[in-house]
Amino acid sequence: MNSLVRLFGTGILPPQRSRAYRPEIDGLRAVAVIAVLINHLDPRWLPGGFLGVDIFFVISGYVVTSSLLARRDGSRWQFLRRFYGRRIRRLMPALVVNIAVVSALFSMLVSPLDDFFAPVMRTGTAALFGVSNLYLLRQGSNYFATDNHFNAFMHTWSLGVEEQFYLVWPAVLLLCGLGVAGAGSGALRRLKLASLLLLALSLALYLGLSLGGNAERAFFLTTARFWELTAGCVAYLLHRGSGSARDLGQKLALPRWRQPLALLALVASLALLLLPEAWSLGTTVGITALTALLLLLLQPAGGIGRWLCHPACLAIGMVSYSLYLWHWPVIVLARWTVGFNAVTLLPVLVLITLCTALSYRLECLFRYGHPAIPGLLYPAMTVLVAVFSAGLQGPLLGRIFVGERRHAIGTTANMKRIGGTTVDTVHCFQEPTDPVARGDGPDPCLALGPKGKDLPTLFFLGDSHTHVLIPLGEKLLASGRFNVSFMARGGCPVPFFPRWAEGAPEQTRYRRCRPYADNEERRVLARLRPGDRVVLVSNLAGHLKGIQGETRLNAEASYAAALRRFDAEVRRRGADVVVFGPLPTFPQLKIGGPLTLCQTEWFRPAWSLGSQCQPVLRPRRQELAAIAPAQRLQERTIRDLAGTRLFTPFDSICPPTQAVCSSVRAGTPLYSDETHLTNAGALLLYPRLMAFLEGQADGAPPPS
Repeated sequence: MNSLVRLFGTGILPPQRSRAYRPEIDGLRAVAVIAVLINHLDPRWLPGGFLGVDIFFVISGYVVTSSLLARRDGSRWQFLRRFYGRRIRRLMPALVVNIAVVSALFSMLVSPLDDFFAPVMRTGTAALFGVSNLYLLRQGSNYFATDNHFNAFMHTWSLGVEEQFYLVWPAVLLLCGLGVAGAGSGALRRLKLASLLLLALSLALYLGLSLGGNAERAFFLTTARFWELTAGCVAYLLHRGSGSARDLGQKLALPRWRQPLALLALVASLALLLLPEAWSLGTTVGITALTALLLLLLQPAGGIGRWLCHPACLAIGMVSYSLYLWHWPVIVLARWTVGFNAVTLLPVLVLITLCTALSYRLECLFRYGHPAIPGLLYPAMTVLVAVFSAGLQGPLLGRIFVGERRHAIGTTANMKRIGGTTVDTVHCFQEPTDPVARGDGPDPCLALGPKGKDLPTLFFLGDSHTHVLIPLGEKLLASGRFNVSFMARGGCPVPFFPRWAEGAPEQTRYRRCRPYADNEERRVLARLRPGDRVVLVSNLAGHLKGIQGETRLNAEASYAAALRRFDAEVRRRGADVVVFGPLPTFPQLKIGGPLTLCQTEWFRPAWSLGSQCQPVLRPRRQELAAIAPAQRLQERTIRDLAGTRLFTPFDSICPPTQAVCSSVRAGTPLYSDETHLTNAGALLLYPRLMAFLEGQADGAPPPS
């Protein structure tokens, strides 16, 4: 302990440890947090380092059960009040300060126009109330999910799991008859049975979700993680739960084999940290079992336990909570600014150490400081920081941003909006699995121009490629010549046409595409007036990709039949149909990272710009050949339809004067992945589309 004080300089000493204190557990905490740190610095260095969080879960279960069983309070209320008081003093002050400081820094360094701004800030707010794991689960299942490597509060998901466990576990002890004076041995037996039952049920849920294709739910849900914390509880009950001074190793008469077994378990645990993330199901189960075994076997005075009790290990273990809180935000803020690479590694580590030391001083102040600190201070701090965070997302939005404010184009990949209207991603884009709403009331996805209903309306319908054109819709609306309406659903073309072979896996995820398309047809047809146009935008080439033979012919025939039927319905109402032709495609990974990282700032030098800012280049002739089958299908289908015209946007992205097509223009990405346009890419279509709508372009395909 004195070495810890010398290292971090805190003048507040923890009280004398009880006889039940096991210093080797702090050494095990050090192993866990260092594994997480190395993995977050670079996953290639320690692919399974994320398993350190699972080690923490088991240790938390052990320590919390130890703390609860050591107390016999006068009443259930007193038992709960004292437990939560200890937990709040232990966790909340450092967490609240972390979220306040990081939220302020994030708002200073990240454009409020960036896709990542709102999700990151909301994650921090959720973390204040112990539910960030649930928020991240909801975000992670989105069609346009952002990359959590740029979320400064992503790591708080594990704190959410633990805090939700703390809400349940004391109640379990009370239901078993423990925690208050007069508890008998029968209560302890009931707790053992309850622990084993909860462990089995939670493990079954975890395995079922993981093997059933719901890995994100298995990762974030507390119910699916409960078995890891319960494993620590069971370890304590086996180790010291009887109240006897003799632990399990003594009871089993294993003094001779105890240290070799502990060494073997630790070596096996370290080996699991070297395995790739693809093996996470097996490694998670393995690391949990091995950690529980280590808690049974380790002793501070012998073998591997002596190593874990080294002063350096104890120091790191004691500050592990503060280190965990701060290491990830520092790494993420480096990614948003100077970049995180070999050059910035040392400064990042120094800053992590400094933040950890300061945070630990704060942790000790509230945990071991003056006992007269009022209990109401903790919820007051939490509410104050929540209000501060809400202010940075509301009245103070962008006020403290220190970057270049002229960057307005290309700063967002996924969150689309037309300023001053309700046309945005939230209202006008649906996940493939969302329920299909009738939408018979007022249309939030309709934006009226200055002349309102006297103007013709462009109804944009289709899949996610419709959604990315919302910035283009804003420009069309600003022209004063059209009203615009948008509705899109990921992976669902309008009008619907079946394009998968029987039994293909896509049918499950996209089973609501037909009712969605039928509903949108009814909705738009009911609103059509003479002079309006329905603009159909779908990734036809992508929908038909990989389909061959008779299945391909059937899919093309169903597309043609659906378009002919829709054309007839639209013409009957005096309106027209515009079909968007295919765009160039640029094979690349989805840019889940922020597009603002492609813009230099005084705090973001040009040498730190990420790889996603580099252009993907493809010969124009090759691009034309790739889109030719889909475009020919559209041309054949439209040829005999009097009310339907084909708009070909290809030349807007890759002009005929260029022999090579590029995914980047003037340093700004035009694509957020292989096929989806960014704001900047969508706005490039405006001149050609406006000319087309005014009858100055015939919509002929680009020359081949």
